[in-house]
Amino acid sequence: MSASPMSAALAILLGLLSLCPAIVTVDGPFLPCLIPFMLAAGLILVSANLAPGEAQHLSNVVSRPFVLVAAFPAVLMILQILPIPFLANPVWTSVSPGFRHGIAGSISVDVGATALALVRYLSAVGVVLLAAAVATNRERAESVLFGVTGATVLISFASLLHNLFGFNVITMRDEAFDCACLGVTLTAACALLVFERHETRRINTGQIRKKYFLSSVACLTGFIICASAIAVARSGSLIFAAGSGFLTFAAVAAIRRWALGRLGAAAIGVTAAVIAAALVTVAASDPDPRFAFVKKDVASVELTQRILSDSPFFGTGAGSFSALLPIYQTNNSGSRDTAAVTSAAQFSIEMGKAMLWLAVLAASFAVFTLLRGAWRRGRDSFYAAAAGACLVTLMNLAFVNVGLSGSAIVLLSATIFGLGLTQSKGRVASRP
Repeated sequence: MSASPMSAALAILLGLLSLCPAIVTVDGPFLPCLIPFMLAAGLILVSANLAPGEAQHLSNVVSRPFVLVAAFPAVLMILQILPIPFLANPVWTSVSPGFRHGIAGSISVDVGATALALVRYLSAVGVVLLAAAVATNRERAESVLFGVTGATVLISFASLLHNLFGFNVITMRDEAFDCACLGVTLTAACALLVFERHETRRINTGQIRKKYFLSSVACLTGFIICASAIAVARSGSLIFAAGSGFLTFAAVAAIRRWALGRLGAAAIGVTAAVIAAALVTVAASDPDPRFAFVKKDVASVELTQRILSDSPFFGTGAGSFSALLPIYQTNNSGSRDTAAVTSAAQFSIEMGKAMLWLAVLAASFAVFTLLRGAWRRGRDSFYAAAAGACLVTLMNLAFVNVGLSGSAIVLLSATIFGLGLTQSKGRVASRP
């Protein structure tokens, strides 16, 4: 296999990551529409030029359970689009004049929006596969980690300019905060990468020490920018979400670094269980845990709760929340929001209440798989550890705001997951 096609695939993936800061700062649908086309080009390059050894490794990490779990939401979205009148909610039929496109006799109240959501979901799965394929090589994996970290730092910097100095550079405020939460863990992962690479070098000249110093300063600066972007939000929920991911990564790194073994892992597991129990206690104090950590006006929360209470078992259709708003806002003029108050609530409305908890279970299993892979690996364990820690952050963020529905955070999260997945298992290096 020549190096050129895979380098081009890496360039396409980095190009996709470079779109993320622009998506968060520029309002409009044009930039997200570029993602499927760039992704298709990258996947074609990878499928035609992946080395046999790398292809075998990719097939090992992308196992049958991953394929089945990834296929389930797509099948549900297709079911929502199909004209199946006996599954359609009769409530929506009675108020069909209030919908912009009417009702087509399907589960989804907006078939077009659900079709677009299906494309977005398939694109996210494609990004996971592209990142996993590109990052099978150690050098390319480093580039992907630096690229995804750089995107989160740039978004965090733009968020700081917006919140501290009033510069109107952020159009997706919640999404920018969520990217900053990921950046805290990713900058820590980059710092560990820089440290381990410096530690394993056999030659330690003055030039190498200078490069190590500058790289460490860059990682620290990125960490401060991301942490500051979260701090200015003055949200304890955001701080907890970012901190949970960072501490998860730090715990795995400590176990690996100081060889704490099973005893150290058990101690950290007990601590995590205590924190989880505390979260469950807090959530149980609220009638609906999907709103337990929300800090928004009462009108917005009540609007989302009313839509959620009317949602059928199979949901109202992916991407359909905005189509429901005109029906419910007629009696709730106090709320001007165009999105649900949390991603968890929106997911429950659009995909069904049971699907949210199935998604949480799937994400929890993915965290376990990634962290176990990081614990079993020798070097380069920080990739899987960072991916697992970021998933912990994302699960918390789903109950804090609605930022996870944005295109940039989905693209970043898919790249991180693909990177961690392919690096959760070691492979014998093959000549590219």
